[in-house]
Amino acid sequence: MSTQAAHRPGASSASALAWMPAWIRAELAPFPGRTRATWRFVLSAALVTVISMALQVPNLPLSLIVVFITARENTVLTRISGIILVIGAVMAVAAGLLLVKFTIDYPLLRILGACAIAFCGMYFMRISKLGPIGFLVAMFVFYFQSFVDLGIGPEALVRTLLWVWVAMTYAIVLTITVNLLFLPSRPARLLIDEMRRQLDHVLDQLEARRTQTPLRPRSMASVAQGVLLLHRHVAFAVEGDKAWRRDRARHLARIAAMDRLATAAAHLSRLPMGALSPAQAAKVGVLHAHCRALRTSLHDGTPFTCAPLAVGTADGPLDSVLSEMGHALQAAGEPEPLPAAPMKREPLVYPDAFSNPAYGRFALKTVLSAMLCYLFYSAVQWPGIHTAMLTCFVIALPSLGAMSHKGLARVVGCALGSVVTLAATVIIIPHLDTITGLLALTLPIIAAGAWVAAGSPRTNYIGLQFVFAFGLSQLGQFGPSIDLTEIRDRMIGILVGVAVSIAVSAAIWPEREGDALKDMLGRLVRSVADLVRAAHDSRDAAARRDAVDKARLRGWSLLTQNREMQARVALEPGWQYAHDSVTPEITTALAQAQEILFAVDWLHLRMQHAGPNLPQPIADSFRAWHEYVAIRLERIAGRLDGQVLPPPAQPPADAFPAVAGASAALREPLADIVQAAHVLEDRIAQLDHRLSPPLI
Repeated sequence: MSTQAAHRPGASSASALAWMPAWIRAELAPFPGRTRATWRFVLSAALVTVISMALQVPNLPLSLIVVFITARENTVLTRISGIILVIGAVMAVAAGLLLVKFTIDYPLLRILGACAIAFCGMYFMRISKLGPIGFLVAMFVFYFQSFVDLGIGPEALVRTLLWVWVAMTYAIVLTITVNLLFLPSRPARLLIDEMRRQLDHVLDQLEARRTQTPLRPRSMASVAQGVLLLHRHVAFAVEGDKAWRRDRARHLARIAAMDRLATAAAHLSRLPMGALSPAQAAKVGVLHAHCRALRTSLHDGTPFTCAPLAVGTADGPLDSVLSEMGHALQAAGEPEPLPAAPMKREPLVYPDAFSNPAYGRFALKTVLSAMLCYLFYSAVQWPGIHTAMLTCFVIALPSLGAMSHKGLARVVGCALGSVVTLAATVIIIPHLDTITGLLALTLPIIAAGAWVAAGSPRTNYIGLQFVFAFGLSQLGQFGPSIDLTEIRDRMIGILVGVAVSIAVSAAIWPEREGDALKDMLGRLVRSVADLVRAAHDSRDAAARRDAVDKARLRGWSLLTQNREMQARVALEPGWQYAHDSVTPEITTALAQAQEILFAVDWLHLRMQHAGPNLPQPIADSFRAWHEYVAIRLERIAGRLDGQVLPPPAQPPADAFPAVAGASAALREPLADIVQAAHVLEDRIAQLDHRLSPPLI
């Protein structure tokens, strides 16, 4: 949805309706690993359902939700999350038992003790990488203490808490086992599959160029997401396999080559279609064959080698792109990559854990929200909406935008699950009398939720809530239920919890990301300036290429972070009013910064393959112009993030040599370089004009 449309009355809803179907199709589209993840979810859920029903283990809905929380995108992450959840479950049950033991006869002390434990747990959630442990302790202890209000005897209360531990622990162990043994998603396999998928895009572009069949241009944002996904997969592959850890430098070098190849393919997709010369047709054919060979070698696990391609002189943009693709393929087969930087281990507790007041405020707001919900449903004597209290912990996230996003996903997932449950209760449940029939009803619903849960982070929580809404209503007892009050109460509880949490977080010490948008965009523009300088590093060619790859990767990362932050800010309550003068400008500026990043990379590509033939005086003038561009970008970044501005620089007088005076052999390459430089200047001028007057 365009920002301008979002700020016109009546245009926002119309744009959303037009954009929503395509967005839903994209969110539900298959991708490598999604089908396997769905099957693992379904198998784990089926086993948990059969075991709990056959052995009469209570809290089956809790076991189901633990399955979805434990299972992650790869086996390494699943194992880590399972261990953390087991530790959290043990600590939560132990803390709950101790609290109830010493305060069961003192309601005020019990509530104050639960608040103190919940505060410590949510504080730990913000300051540590092991935050899920604190989250589990905070949520379950606060929930456990409310059991006393139901009039449950001490012995029954202890048994209830212990059964909660059993229901969680056995589901975690079962999920880890299934994910390790049944269609395992090992990070190394995911990395190879993603590389092959990106190679398919490259092959499509080469085939389209050969057959003169226009394809939709590939955006730089999609290239950035693909490259960052490769780095994420290799990080987990190195974590879980010693052989991959030894060859980490080689794998990082291959990912850098894939980055170059995918970026070149994106440039190729933007070039106008035209008849290929015999030499260009031969280059395209050779590159197509090498890409297929690389794809096959990745699948078979065999070495890939690519001899230097005789691509000739880069006379035009198409030749430069083909030459870059050839060099990228050659780099993918090089046996001796540059040494990788040593792996950095982040501390378990953040350095500002006890100096940043935002962490304590976050914990206090969460406990206050939960306490308000607890007092509300206790005062109206409606324990069925206790989900309001749990919702305050579930959607507790640092920023208002992230909290609103998760709250919306929770409401949507519960609503969809409630509709399906209502239909099943009225139409199907009265005819069920065996566990086989119950599984026949349950597994397709779980499969639908699992498909969504295996998707992108934007919507995967909807799938989890969809399954839990059905499970809580139909699998809460040891047999089907036709009681519809559970569906109603849970939906009302979630709505109350979301409303209270967002209201408290917006009114008390709100953590909005709208003000951080300018800082994040400034970091992106500064990374583009670093990329400009990296291409003219005075070191050898290999080190210079490595510096360019690292600078471009940082640009990809910041571009993705900017987009994600803007999506969260759009969900912040009142953002249209609080940031009405900033958000449209920043949104447009982000698009312009992305085009600058694209233009810088394109100029680098032209300089790399046509520049070496330029005379030294001309090359020096371009180097001086690049330094001027870098300083100009840093000054723009300083206006955004508030850092000290570098002194202004004047453009070199001879920045663009006269093309007419160049030799015949240099005339066309030099004209292309000058044209690319003018495009970059225009992009920078547009961004500079967009930010005038300064936003700070």
